[in-house]
Amino acid sequence: MTDNVPDESPNRSPDRLPNMSPNILPEIDPSQAAIDRLLRSSLSAPVPTVSPDFEQRLMRELSQSPRQSSPALARYRKILLTAYGVMSVVVSAAVMRGQGLTWPPIAAMILGPLALIAAVPLSRRATHTSK
Repeated sequence: MTDNVPDESPNRSPDRLPNMSPNILPEIDPSQAAIDRLLRSSLSAPVPTVSPDFEQRLMRELSQSPRQSSPALARYRKILLTAYGVMSVVVSAAVMRGQGLTWPPIAAMILGPLALIAAVPLSRRATHTSK
């Protein structure tokens, strides 16, 4: 008679576990199987890379002053940045409120960084004044 006791012999291969099927995972939910397949395919895909001249093109684009671009593009950038800021404030406030925070800490966490952002240009102007 054989019991389901693992064999403790020293010549047993360490990579083979006793009484285990080749599929180590027990029965899994179909959605978990789909996620598993997605992760496996993502890990087997080649690593994405940027073009060799990416840094050069990026620095050229970033170094252009707003005066060199068209007025319509400058206006569009300002509208886009403003919309992004407003949406981030609204979403952040909604998420924090949904987590149970009251309005005073929410206001402090949103207005604090905005005050710091406004203070940087003022402090630069104060420290870099011409004599």
